[in-house]
Amino acid sequence: MKPRKAADHPARIAFQQGVLLAQRPPLDAVAGAAQLRFDDKHHFVSVKGWLALSPDGFIWVHPKRVARPEEWARVLGLAYICLGFGLVRQREPQALWETAALLVAERFCQDAGIGVAAEVLLHPEVEIPVSGEEALFRSLVVEGCDPALLQWHEALCGNGMNVFRPTDQSPGGYRPRSPDWRELLADGIARGVGEAIEKASGRTVAVSGAPRRLTPALKAQRRLIDSHPLLGALAVGFDLEEDPRVCQLHAIRVAAIDVGSRTIWINPAAGLNESECLFVFAHELLHAGLNHASRRRGRDPLLWNVACDFVINGWLIEMGIGAPPVLGLLHDAELAGDSAEEIYDQLARDLRRARKLATLRGPGLPDVFGKEEGGIFVDAEAYCRRALWQGMERCLMGGGRGTLPAGLVEEIRGLAQPPIAWDVRLAYWFDEHFPPPERRRSYARPSRRQASTPDIPRPSIAKPPEEERRARVFGVVLDTSGSMEPKLLGKAIGAIASYAQAREVFAVRLVYCDAAAYDAGWLPPEALLERIAVKGRGGTVLQRGVDCLRDAARRKDFPPRGPVLLITDGYCETQLSIDFEHAFLMPEGRRLPFAPRGEVFWVR
Repeated sequence: MKPRKAADHPARIAFQQGVLLAQRPPLDAVAGAAQLRFDDKHHFVSVKGWLALSPDGFIWVHPKRVARPEEWARVLGLAYICLGFGLVRQREPQALWETAALLVAERFCQDAGIGVAAEVLLHPEVEIPVSGEEALFRSLVVEGCDPALLQWHEALCGNGMNVFRPTDQSPGGYRPRSPDWRELLADGIARGVGEAIEKASGRTVAVSGAPRRLTPALKAQRRLIDSHPLLGALAVGFDLEEDPRVCQLHAIRVAAIDVGSRTIWINPAAGLNESECLFVFAHELLHAGLNHASRRRGRDPLLWNVACDFVINGWLIEMGIGAPPVLGLLHDAELAGDSAEEIYDQLARDLRRARKLATLRGPGLPDVFGKEEGGIFVDAEAYCRRALWQGMERCLMGGGRGTLPAGLVEEIRGLAQPPIAWDVRLAYWFDEHFPPPERRRSYARPSRRQASTPDIPRPSIAKPPEEERRARVFGVVLDTSGSMEPKLLGKAIGAIASYAQAREVFAVRLVYCDAAAYDAGWLPPEALLERIAVKGRGGTVLQRGVDCLRDAARRKDFPPRGPVLLITDGYCETQLSIDFEHAFLMPEGRRLPFAPRGEVFWVR
């Protein structure tokens, strides 16, 4: 096989595309005078770094760093802006000076829409003083620097390295005079402002180097970026498509969104004006920012999309963003304050009527493209979630909520927190039902003495009474139908046994259940970790397993109120009557055919 050239490597191709993205105004003049070099021997850029640069315009980059073109554009934009602002110099402490300079450069990149930050180059939000890098540098020196910012700086240059290099380390021989980087940047900004004025006063806008008519949808996108900080950062990351043939191919009547490809389609045949396009564009962006695709969790795609539309449209009307399209949309004032999950449950009670409702894509079609992912969030959704969070922080920077609905603020903050793993939530459930037994000290047992005071007898710790120990029990109804995967059984049983042992559970009442119930009796928790013979593997009727425990409670062989854990894959009857305190363990992406009263833990 013919070896692949270095220039044909996917990482190099993505880098070259990122270079082209970073060479657009206002950085084109600085980028044209700078010298890019691959640091193949890692003299200036460590194995885990991204780049280094010197005041005379030499920029060394990692030769094999795998990143998207937009991420390379952001990193190169940081270098070009630091050159243009005259920040590339040596100043002690060097790490803090580089951190302050790069933060100022990154703020410029964000405001100018230059690239996107890579996942490993994210950091906490930093308030940059009006006076710029000097005031920020003094603040970092006097008040201290957040360790997360130092890790961000280290991720750029690598451990033990610096981003800014002295001029005498630059290759290429003698260079009589470096360009005036400030003048080059000022020239690029001036030309960029001139082009923006021409676009605003004219009828065209340049997209991907080709003239494009300034349509109402493009005007709406620009208004979102300029005037609505909540959605501005999110709007920058999505491409707008208005090809009527593509919309016809995908049956898009008004609009739709694909978060994975970061594309929003608006059908020009719908005849929307600028205010209606603004409303529709914001509607689709909220679908992305609130991660509605991944939050579906096995629900019906159309009904879930409709429920989310009711919530989103109510918020947009409350905020006064644009005007609802004349074609109509899903809105009901009586559903104000309800979550998408609550509205979905209401819609599920009348499926025939709910399926006739129309999204912006059309009747019976969800306007959110893409399949439900196996994980909690995909990379594109993580980007959307962060962008929406940053936009909300800018809206709330003045100290008040402003026109943002309380439900929207609460949902954005909830999504900004990392989801709690299922096993951690299961541990909380065990803590609630099995608090640590009270430790008592007693002189009834042989006393112990301390070496420092041997003449003073000390009480020893007595074990809880036998009655109290025997009361720490719970039941497990294990779905052993043919559809249950052995991997799920192993994960669930192992977690239950481990937590039960850690919380000094005396015994577990195990009931196998497929089309019939098989009572395995009382087992010590450690017995669940051994190889157990699973009975059943037929159909699924969970009610018979619950009834088996109910009969045991009547015989006073099981606590009247539980607790009980039910392990199932969701393929069971549509009604289940449980008198005990209970919870469900299910595989990720599945759902129960009824509204559960107990907690549900989705096993990944």
